[in-house]
Amino acid sequence: MGAKPALVAGLCLALCGTTIEAVSSETAPGAQINIPNVNPNLERRFERLRQKEENERMQRENSEDTAKMVSLAAELKQYSEAADGTALPPEAARKANQLEKLARRVHHRLKDRMLRVRAL
Repeated sequence: MGAKPALVAGLCLALCGTTIEAVSSETAPGAQINIPNVNPNLERRFERLRQKEENERMQRENSEDTAKMVSLAAELKQYSEAADGTALPPEAARKANQLEKLARRVHHRLKDRMLRVRAL
């Protein structure tokens, strides 16, 4: 008779463990729970704050990239002045490619921002 209660208790624990695992696996840790917002003004305020932070981040990245572009352009100018009609060194070509990449990155950031503003 002692074996049956132990078997039942073990079976209950096993079933409880699987239901707990099944429930906990549905919601991943750190998952966001969507609760309807009671105050729409608060939602607008958070959206404006998010947009402001995004604008500041974009301006910071653009200013960093343009500063790099200015320094690369100055270096390329030095290479061209030193070349005196001869071919430029391979390092100058790499710097020109970097300059072009940075210009495209800034251009795409500004274009995406313009499209988002028009969508509003």
